[in-house]
Amino acid sequence: MSAEKTNGRPFKLEGKRIKHIKARVTEDEYNIVKSQWKFLSLKESDYVRLMVFKPGSLKVKVNTHQVIGLLDRLGAELGRSGNNINQLARHANFLNKRGMLNAETVVRFNELFSGYIQHFREIEKELRTLLRRLSGSP
Repeated sequence: MSAEKTNGRPFKLEGKRIKHIKARVTEDEYNIVKSQWKFLSLKESDYVRLMVFKPGSLKVKVNTHQVIGLLDRLGAELGRSGNNINQLARHANFLNKRGMLNAETVVRFNELFSGYIQHFREIEKELRTLLRRLSGSP
């Protein structure tokens, strides 16, 4: 048999990776890193190489169909919440016109509605962050 290979991929003469870098980590640290490279569908060595030489180059892969589906469900849920709030407001106006509206109920409704508005603003903020990340803007 000769030293030359006749079939298959040619031998790599330059840039062959022959050196190893070792580091000791805790079990928790290892699990975190492992979950990150698996999430990105990378091999362990490729992930470590990217983190060392090009730390800002890793982009999160997104399943757009799944994201669109989740956003669609979120929109539907927000729509249902808006409908419920509208129905409560109409009922409160009905009771108020007849002098049957309890002041404690109004106070409680205002507290709950304030919480709803805070959650809604958090959702808006997170959606803007998601859109910026997906578009590649800082």
